[in-house]
Amino acid sequence: MYKNQEIWKEIASFLPENYRISGETSPSELFIDWKGNKIHVDHYPNPESDAKIILLHGVGGNGRLLSFVGQPLFRHGYEVLSPDLPGYGYSEVNRRNVSYNDWVELVDHLVDIETRKDERPVFLFGLSAGGMLAYHAASLNPKVRGIIATNLLDQRDQTVRDYAAGNLFISRVGILAIKLLSRINGRLMLPMKSLANMKAIVNDRQMMKLLINDKTSSGSKVPVNFITTLIGYKPKVEPEDFNIPVLLVHPEKDNWTPVHVSMIFFERLKSQKKLHILQNAGHFPIELPGINQLEEHVLKFIDSLCRDSGRSIAG
Repeated sequence: MYKNQEIWKEIASFLPENYRISGETSPSELFIDWKGNKIHVDHYPNPESDAKIILLHGVGGNGRLLSFVGQPLFRHGYEVLSPDLPGYGYSEVNRRNVSYNDWVELVDHLVDIETRKDERPVFLFGLSAGGMLAYHAASLNPKVRGIIATNLLDQRDQTVRDYAAGNLFISRVGILAIKLLSRINGRLMLPMKSLANMKAIVNDRQMMKLLINDKTSSGSKVPVNFITTLIGYKPKVEPEDFNIPVLLVHPEKDNWTPVHVSMIFFERLKSQKKLHILQNAGHFPIELPGINQLEEHVLKFIDSLCRDSGRSIAG
């Protein structure tokens, strides 16, 4: 569990002090049964809040790494859930069987669980590949009240794949080889850091090294089938027909997937949408003032939609 993980404590030291979890803002750790698996969730409970936010990490993260988002949301009175998606963190799954479809179905399931509990609106926040995951899940589940994303990376687009992989050989020749390999043995495990540009996940070099060596996040391995289902996933609703509000809070100094890469998909969105650039922030947006701007824009977005629904801000 994260409370006993030394590498997490080292990573947390790189966060601005007021974005680190403490005794008062520490999440509880629980497991949710799903399709014979046990999904680990960081839970910041507040039954009196006006909304619930589910945080979604990307292919180099885990639920605890999003504490810099969960902590301020909880501090402002919201209930927050941050799952370890299958193959990452402390979720107990058969990693060789994981596909990207599982990620989408799990998030859809979590939304259903939370909306069955009560009438509070549910928002999805996605970091990196988690942004597109939020979209994919919301296209299945119209109960989602709004989406917040730091990136919107439609892997069906070749330009997106070029940036995500980090070099043209992997994104073009390598992907063809992976597709072929998936037909032979889709359960073969490959390190994500050999397939994606993990060295650009965060702009601080020391923190980057910690993440790449962390087997619960950027140092994780995924099955070949996960990669092929990720790059080929087709949403139930295309952006031209999407109607759930979207906030894109894109890091200004994202050295992995710059703003124009997310704009390919963002510009196609029909729904109510807003874009804010996080100044001085990298792909993992922990730098000032970007991290402060992230907090400000996310709170305003959630509050405005809660007010539209007849609910006031939690606090």
